[in-house]
Amino acid sequence: MISNICYAVVFLIESLISFYYFSFKFERKISRNLIPIFILLSGLILYAINFIEAPPINAVCFYACNFIVLKICYNTNIKSAIFANFILLFLMIISELIVVFSFSVVFHFSLFESQSDAFILIIQAIISKLLYFIFIWCILKFSEKESKSTGSKFSLLLCVLPMASIILMHTNVYLCTFYSVNDNYKIAIIIGNILILLSNIIVFYLHEATIRINRKYTQILLDYQQEKDTINYYELLREQNENSKILIHDITKHLKTIQQLSEKEDSNISQYISEIVEDFSVMNPVDYCKNSVVNLVTHRYYEICKKNKINFTISIKNANLDFMKEHDITALLDNLLENAVESALLTDDKFIDFSICTRNSNFVIIKISNSCGRKPKYINDILVSSKNTPGIHGVGTRSIKKVVAKYNGNLEMKYDNNTKTFTSVIGINSNLPANNQS
Repeated sequence: MISNICYAVVFLIESLISFYYFSFKFERKISRNLIPIFILLSGLILYAINFIEAPPINAVCFYACNFIVLKICYNTNIKSAIFANFILLFLMIISELIVVFSFSVVFHFSLFESQSDAFILIIQAIISKLLYFIFIWCILKFSEKESKSTGSKFSLLLCVLPMASIILMHTNVYLCTFYSVNDNYKIAIIIGNILILLSNIIVFYLHEATIRINRKYTQILLDYQQEKDTINYYELLREQNENSKILIHDITKHLKTIQQLSEKEDSNISQYISEIVEDFSVMNPVDYCKNSVVNLVTHRYYEICKKNKINFTISIKNANLDFMKEHDITALLDNLLENAVESALLTDDKFIDFSICTRNSNFVIIKISNSCGRKPKYINDILVSSKNTPGIHGVGTRSIKKVVAKYNGNLEMKYDNNTKTFTSVIGINSNLPANNQS
């Protein structure tokens, strides 16, 4: 009875290992609370089928059960599900063959002897599951795009733990086989080995979870640093523009007078002064609306579009974003327009339409449409940049969503394949209080 319970636990762990693979490889689409139920059902089904004692049937049922679970619990297509479960089945078969071969070499056990001894059979199952788990972990580790930059060489040191565990399990089998040991001691050995197997899985899971948390924390720091740098940039730009206005007010008339006087005498002086006047004009942006921050951001991208021959249409005369903090306006509009410019640059008919309007006196609508040659790519609902910056994709989109969420707004991004246009629409009720976020 106890042996059957231990064997059932081993099959539950096998199901747990499959879910470990799925959770790191695919995006979950059901509640996290339902996952243990599916692990339990999957493990019990595989355990029950094992009593048929037909390896081909066991293999088919293993594949079918994991395939169904993957389709129900995770977002994936048929092709990916077929391939993923083929990998699991292949690794399972290989791990079992390795364990059977190692027992035949080390202990001179034949296949029939192993099948007739429940103790040996359970220990072999535990070792094969541990080996199966290590194979899956290695596949996950070396299939990561960022594996070269996350210290995977140091992570390989963790493999010392399962290798030591396997050696310990073989030692237990040796002691129990060549010395007279009662059944209670064997049961204790089995339970101890099961706990060792679980400990290995927990250690590896916590290790990978820690890496993920560190990545997210690093990404948050990158987002914050980008926003901080952008805010500092516009603060300096605003200060520069204020100083420029004072200078222009005082000397523009004098420069024009000097220009008129020098036209007949020295053409070089005239050209030089014209360039100075033109430079001062560039430093004095147009007031598109009453909000100074909106003007600064808009004028910056007006100059960028002008330089890159992008048709930039601006309709923000009645824009009223005074209910938003200045750094939030900067983060929102700068990232929206940066994404639009980046997309438009890759098209032949380059254009950006930028508008801000207010409806029903309090509902602000920000809309940006731009030319886009192909449908944008999304990863985990985050727009992926086409820039060659691996590992920091989607920083701008996350910043936009953060600001929109702070002001209880709605964000809609859609792509029209017929007109090759990507449109971002944000709606914010200016009367709603902002959330307490940094």
